[in-house]
Amino acid sequence: MTPRTMKPSDGIAWVTGGSSGIGAALAHQLAKAGWKVAISARRKDKLEEVAASFSGKGRIIAVPVDLTDAKAVEAAVAGLEEREGPIALAVLNAGIYLPVQAEAPKFEDYQKTFEVNLSGTAACICALTPRMSARKTGQIAIVSSATSFGGMPTASAYGASKAALVNMAACLRIELDRHGVLVQAITPGFVETPAQDDNAFPKPFMVSADTAARRIAAGLHSKRFEITFPRRFTWALKAIYALPYGWSLPLVRKQTGWDKPI
Repeated sequence: MTPRTMKPSDGIAWVTGGSSGIGAALAHQLAKAGWKVAISARRKDKLEEVAASFSGKGRIIAVPVDLTDAKAVEAAVAGLEEREGPIALAVLNAGIYLPVQAEAPKFEDYQKTFEVNLSGTAACICALTPRMSARKTGQIAIVSSATSFGGMPTASAYGASKAALVNMAACLRIELDRHGVLVQAITPGFVETPAQDDNAFPKPFMVSADTAARRIAAGLHSKRFEITFPRRFTWALKAIYALPYGWSLPLVRKQTGWDKPI
């Protein structure tokens, strides 16, 4: 069965990490297009603020859940589908960025990053794919990052988790295609969110959360595997990382200011 992109008449949309940033902006974008959008994160009050701030033909509903608790995620998805109908579109966006200084790393930062970014996404996948496969329809978009393309200073935890998400999406794309489920990976460049305040290096071509949401929403209408933006940045970054490591790593070090003596 050939996968197809989903539309509001197919069911509801579920956006994780929906209490702020890209997730909140995307929820508004999808709701404007007529979707009933469920947004999830841990803080109920923040989710309800996002839901209450929307007015239009769609609808946003708050579904608080700790995404690192696989049993809670399964229960939340089951309850959501029972109340509101099948999840046709899922955008797995929840994630954190904890900078790691290589000369003084903290294991807890690695652990927390992998728990939220990787294990949290895996919990959502485990709740979603059996249902979508049984229905022979559905669309899942996993939000990674351009950091997944190659090494970046202070991102040894974040980048590793985001690279793993692209690989996860690629594996799922291969397997779920025959079940009629479309899987995509989203690899944005720098997006203006509070997490970027912790990045000490230059952030070229940064876009707002609203712009990112529009780019993602447009990409969800296509069947291409990767939704990446802004392309003038992400394609240039891909070209750099396509070089041999002996060239690409010094180039990244120079461009990010990590070539200066301390």
